[in-house]
Amino acid sequence: MKAFHCMTLTALILGTSVLSVADAQQQPFPRERTQARSCADVDWNQDMITNHPRLIEACQEVVVVREQNWARFQAAFTRVEADGNVLFSIRDSRNRPIENVVLEPATGQVAYIDNRAVPFAQLRRDQVVNLYVPEGQYGFVSQPGAPLEEIAIVRRAPSTPAATSPAPVRTAATQPRADVLPATASPLPWFAFAGLLSLFGALTVRLIRRSQAC
Repeated sequence: MKAFHCMTLTALILGTSVLSVADAQQQPFPRERTQARSCADVDWNQDMITNHPRLIEACQEVVVVREQNWARFQAAFTRVEADGNVLFSIRDSRNRPIENVVLEPATGQVAYIDNRAVPFAQLRRDQVVNLYVPEGQYGFVSQPGAPLEEIAIVRRAPSTPAATSPAPVRTAATQPRADVLPATASPLPWFAFAGLLSLFGALTVRLIRRSQAC
């Protein structure tokens, strides 16, 4: 009888252990959580802030590679210039042009279309590619995590033609003074004055004759 109670207790303990293990397997382990970073979290290069404040506002997102922030931008290709520099139009999230930048690409630097390397000269006009700004740097790379030796330097913003100034409006104060006055006087007043003198003379003669006749 005593052996029976011992077997029953043993079976009860084993059953409780099996249920505990099964319950533990049903409860998922906590997953590792990573906090997303935004463009506001990037420590921007001060020269870039000063020279391109609107460009920074066009940042699309932040990609984290090896604990470093890489700000992603959308850039529409415009052309490769004669000196080898590349002109891009930086676009915002609505594909609206924000700012044009001229980049001096690093040696061997290319663009990437669907993870396929494409030389800048083979891009089509207005073809959109991704460019990345490493945190704290003043330039662009083609892929996040690329060595800083492959950074394209921002050389200058393309010059825009100055607006044509309208011709100055001359006023009386700004009109040059003529050395000779224009001959605009008419002789008609002199003819009228002579006619009045003749009429006055005729009336005078007539009055004198009447006075003599009296």
